[in-house]
Amino acid sequence: MIKLILSAPVPAMAVAFEHSFQNTENVEIIPGPFETIPEFDCMVSAANSFGLMDGGVDAAITAYFGPQLQERVQQ
Repeated sequence: MIKLILSAPVPAMAVAFEHSFQNTENVEIIPGPFETIPEFDCMVSAANSFGLMDGGVDAAITAYFGPQLQERVQQ
């Protein structure tokens, strides 16, 4: 079974996610940044086609996983 976990670092985002996915099975909303999700197998982020991960959410992902992530994405 696939479960979609959405992190909502801003309270208004959590409310919007709850409203949008209220009738959708296997969706969990985590109020807070992705770093607070206890366990996950995969992460999806809107990114650019060059694999530059130096701003916004991508910068946070790189800080969390380490700079080697950006290098691997760009290969």
